[in-house]
Amino acid sequence: MDKLSQPVLILNSSFVPISIRSVKDAVCMVLLEKAQIIKSSLNEFIRSEKLSIPVPHIILLSNYYLVPKKSLKLNRNSILERDNYLCVYCGKKPSPSKLTLDHIIPKSRWSEISNDKKPKDFNSWENLVTACKECNTKKGNKLISEIKWKVPDSFKLKPKSSIFLNVNNSSIEKYGWEEYFSKGK
Repeated sequence: MDKLSQPVLILNSSFVPISIRSVKDAVCMVLLEKAQIIKSSLNEFIRSEKLSIPVPHIILLSNYYLVPKKSLKLNRNSILERDNYLCVYCGKKPSPSKLTLDHIIPKSRWSEISNDKKPKDFNSWENLVTACKECNTKKGNKLISEIKWKVPDSFKLKPKSSIFLNVNNSSIEKYGWEEYFSKGK
């Protein structure tokens, strides 16, 4: 990835994550004194004839901007991202085209389970996980307890998010943004 197109976390002046922009955009904001660098690379710089700026990872805006709240949508991509493109049953990471979504409690078994032992909704963060085609086929319409499989609780949560910005967990870890995002809800 080109250095200038790497992602930079943008924080409102209240230290709330509100956007992700490119290094190029972030550097422009810093040079125009609309933001300051909070976290940067120690060994990567953007240089010109008269200037040397460390590659920013996180910048803080100088002024407060009112940003509308975003809702986190439940869809195939958001489940794959939450589960880091891993099969939750075997732990393998095949190509995304070889991954499927699996209902922990299958539709054919939904009515058998008491309401206090199942999620509120069939299609929910708590009942959908990423599975490779092989594991999904093996599981079929069985309950995971019947085949003695387990799903870690972390795979059944909404992804980490802020009030204004939804970011997948792997990006948060990769770019060192953990302290600005709350635990999954």
